[in-house]
Amino acid sequence: MPRPVNFCPWCGTAQGQAAARAGTGTGAEADVHARRPDVAAAVAANAGAAAAAAMSGGLDMPLSDVPVPPPPPPPEPPAPPAQPNPATPRKGVTANVRGPGVPPSATDFGRSASAGGSNAPGAAPPHQEVPRPPIPARPPQRRPVQLRWWILALAILAGVWLLARPSPKKIERQIDHAVALAKECKSNEAQAELISLGRSRATPAQLEQLQKTLNEQSAICTRRRLRNKAWLEASTAADAALDAGSAEKARARLQGFIRRWGEDGKTRELKARIDEAAAREKHPLAVPPEQGEVGVGRRADGV
Repeated sequence: MPRPVNFCPWCGTAQGQAAARAGTGTGAEADVHARRPDVAAAVAANAGAAAAAAMSGGLDMPLSDVPVPPPPPPPEPPAPPAQPNPATPRKGVTANVRGPGVPPSATDFGRSASAGGSNAPGAAPPHQEVPRPPIPARPPQRRPVQLRWWILALAILAGVWLLARPSPKKIERQIDHAVALAKECKSNEAQAELISLGRSRATPAQLEQLQKTLNEQSAICTRRRLRNKAWLEASTAADAALDAGSAEKARARLQGFIRRWGEDGKTRELKARIDEAAAREKHPLAVPPEQGEVGVGRRADGV
């Protein structure tokens, strides 16, 4: 069972005998309340006696002339009992001084550790707070970056931007290099140059013109590749016809190639060979010019 206490250690409400004293008051007040019924009974008895005398002795006497004894004076309240000397308060704690019969305040009890008879035997020990864990120390604050370092970083970034920024002349050189690669039929490398220019500061007009040039050169390279293949086939067939002694067949094959792909130095050279072979076919006994000149020189030397 818990120990009896006079006041709640948490809210300060009076408990047990203190509550009874607060409800009934002090001893003096109890005596006054106890004697009040006696006074009322005496007054009622005097009034009854006066009424009976008036009715029996003098009916002709008005009731107002009947003497009424005065009410007894109210009793004086007894002196308050002597209070025992309170215990000497602890050092640093001031005892609450109250009048007799006044219950201690719950607020004062909550604020003072000695209120409400806390020093009395059997009183509950004062409330103790639960110790809290210590607050960990904060990590050391990092020093802010100084202004000179910010200025240095901005200067480095500006220098890198100036070096990496493509100038108009550099862009023109890249465009010329891409066109040269396209003329050499290196379409993959030329397309890579176009992609790199697209990531630079080249204007859309420059990129569009370069793309158009690359397309034209790609078509030229494709036509050149097909012409070389057709020339290889035509020249091989013409040489075979000349070896077989059929100059007209070789001429027909050459004419078909010229109609489709045009004439150049190689076609003119092959045409001269075909004409010479056709002339030999018409005059099989004719002496070649070199041999005729040699024979004439010999006859002149013999004469």
